[in-house]
Amino acid sequence: MSIMNNVDSPKPSVMSTLRVQGQVIYALIMREIITRFGRKNLGFLWFALEPIILAAGVVAIRIVMHTNFRSAPIAPFIVISYCNLMVWRLCASRGMVAIESNRSLLYYRQIRIQDIFTARMLLEVAGVTTSFLFLWLLFAFMGLMTWPKDPLLMATGWLLACWFAASLGTFLGCLSHFFEVVDRIWPPISHFLMIFSAVFYEVDWLPKILQRWILINPFVHPIEMTRAGYWGDGPHWHYSMMYLTGACMTLTLASGLLMRNQALRSPRS
Repeated sequence: MSIMNNVDSPKPSVMSTLRVQGQVIYALIMREIITRFGRKNLGFLWFALEPIILAAGVVAIRIVMHTNFRSAPIAPFIVISYCNLMVWRLCASRGMVAIESNRSLLYYRQIRIQDIFTARMLLEVAGVTTSFLFLWLLFAFMGLMTWPKDPLLMATGWLLACWFAASLGTFLGCLSHFFEVVDRIWPPISHFLMIFSAVFYEVDWLPKILQRWILINPFVHPIEMTRAGYWGDGPHWHYSMMYLTGACMTLTLASGLLMRNQALRSPRS
């Protein structure tokens, strides 16, 4: 008669668990890059080149026309505004199709819903950030942009913009699984929010009564923060770091609660 050893196997340490999840997220990012951009030619660089080409084209037209946005130099105004716009629009649009695009991977025990969204949001943020830095260096070399007056404030504004965009994309991705109407109503909503997000103007240019209303939109605050970091903080910049952080935390918490629902691993009904 054999004696059975009932001693439980040791639980994996926190570091080993984090290492495994890191490998999973890295594998998902590489799969996303290969699936979307292929193995040949420029590959991932195409993702960074798209916003670079569009922003550079707009700046070139403005330079040829010798026009500015009021007193704001055209190059930094467009680079900052356009990159802020791109990060939340790309994260939102890619987030809404993240689950359906990777549903076959959910049969693997190691892959969770959180890993899929983390990989996709990191990829979108990395692509736009690369474009931002490249355009900044390019226009600095051309003498159209300079070193920011407050680098810490500018970096903080950009990090909060990326956090808000990633949490928004994750939230919309989870919500669209339960309500297909989200896929249809978000595009017009995003265009409406874009008009009232201070992408094409500064909040200070608006009448006081409109400033109070437009600052309800969280998209406005990271744009104004990055502008304040570039040109130097002052009373003509309107933003609230506390309000933006609260919006990011609210969306992150809501996304975390939605991702705990096991129904996300099942096909849409």
